[in-house]
Amino acid sequence: MLLRTSTTGFRTAAPRRGGFVIVAVLLVIAVLTLAAYQYSTLMDAEYLAAQRMRKAAEARVLADAGVHYAVAMLADPDALTVTLNDNPFDNPKAFQGVLVKEADSPRATGKFSLMAPDYANVSQTGVVPMRFGVTDEASKLNVNALYAADSSGQVLHDALMKLPNMTDDAAWCIVDWVDPNDEPSAAGAESQYYSALTPPYQCKNAPLDTVEELLLIKGVTPALLYGTDRNRNGKTDPGEDDGYGSFSAGWAAYLTVYSRERNVDSEGAKRININGNDLATLNADLTAVLGEELTAFLLVYRLYGPTNPTAPPAKGPPARPGTPAQMTAAVQRAIQAGTAPRTRLPSLFALMEATVTVAGSNPRQGSTTHKSPLKADAADAELLGKLLDKCTTSANAELPARVNANTAPREVLMALPGMTDADADLIISKRPTYLNGDAPDPAYSTVAWLVTTGGLKPTAMAALERFVTARTQVYRVTSVGHFDEAGPIARVESVIDVNQGKPRIAYYRDLTDLGRVMDPRTVGQ
Repeated sequence: MLLRTSTTGFRTAAPRRGGFVIVAVLLVIAVLTLAAYQYSTLMDAEYLAAQRMRKAAEARVLADAGVHYAVAMLADPDALTVTLNDNPFDNPKAFQGVLVKEADSPRATGKFSLMAPDYANVSQTGVVPMRFGVTDEASKLNVNALYAADSSGQVLHDALMKLPNMTDDAAWCIVDWVDPNDEPSAAGAESQYYSALTPPYQCKNAPLDTVEELLLIKGVTPALLYGTDRNRNGKTDPGEDDGYGSFSAGWAAYLTVYSRERNVDSEGAKRININGNDLATLNADLTAVLGEELTAFLLVYRLYGPTNPTAPPAKGPPARPGTPAQMTAAVQRAIQAGTAPRTRLPSLFALMEATVTVAGSNPRQGSTTHKSPLKADAADAELLGKLLDKCTTSANAELPARVNANTAPREVLMALPGMTDADADLIISKRPTYLNGDAPDPAYSTVAWLVTTGGLKPTAMAALERFVTARTQVYRVTSVGHFDEAGPIARVESVIDVNQGKPRIAYYRDLTDLGRVMDPRTVGQ
């Protein structure tokens, strides 16, 4: 024991410390342990967050893979015909749960599914059924093409007025937005209105670039454009009904700016312009695809024009029924004489019920009358289909985008000029259904079926021809990236223009932030 001397001279013992050092060490160890635990907890949280971010990024990559897969399937004619069975609209075998990343665990197995809303079969509860497929952009009204078809804007206005919840003011405002002048319609709006807004901007006075651009136009609201499914998840969520009381798809389901139609045949070759002036070339080209009789009738129509049943009879002997050989002879005489056609054919369907009167080769010979070899029945469906596929009345390389009668919803069909309720219902009842990968009949590859089996009159089709088609070049794709079990889901939307085998993505948007779409793993269960 250590002793020390006090002031009195006595030695005393040093005070005891009582294990203070040990307690201090234990406190330090406890604090360090808690700090290590907190650090470990934070690192676990960071690890889990990093894992979630990685999985979310992986889901996004899976969704992008679906877009590129769709490009490959849709732009390759062989893949479209063989793999997709000419049915990209409802094909779960090709588009549901396509494996991208194989793994031992279902939670790590990555897939994508291509999904499209089926607005024609919305349930009473407002849930939109989902198909495993793509959406046909040609099934919608192309705002720019409708204005191009009639620069007065009346055709576009009248078509828009057929859409649900459309108002006259909104329709004319849309016309004013795309027309090239700055003079407002009676119910429309131009730059004078938009420049007074906060912030101010100018009326575009040019074609739309996107459907979303409609939101800049007076009278167009998100509720009108997107209906009761603004986050596009296939159902009406709280706050989305906006007083509609029932499901509304919105105008975006019926409008587009992306559809295109090149003036080529089913094999990608340039169509024959039957309104050309080189009679010899026309005769040779048309005979190769249509045969002699229809070619001869088409050319005498161009040479003499259709017979006017109300015109007074011509002088001389009365006209008598002619033969195909006489038509062919009349065409050959015109070719040898260098005669130029004098009549333009307004529509291919104008040939179906036409009669042509051909003058004799000399004054003593009477005229002959010739009836069209085309009949509005199934017997001539193949010949009429060839005419519509191989021939055109326009010299333009690209036609104003038309509506695909095979896929358009009833609302879009009813918006076409001259369409009646009975005609629209008949078309829907007769056209292909595209269910579960079923292949459509080849007869539906042109709009010939609308007359031969669809019940429309040739005169009605002659008026509709510049607005309807049976072909598609542009598709809208919603690709959902997901895992086999649990995990995040990503979805992206794109518009793909197959562009005759040289595809391009005309539009792309990540929709993941809008919320989860209907789970592709449970659709159909």
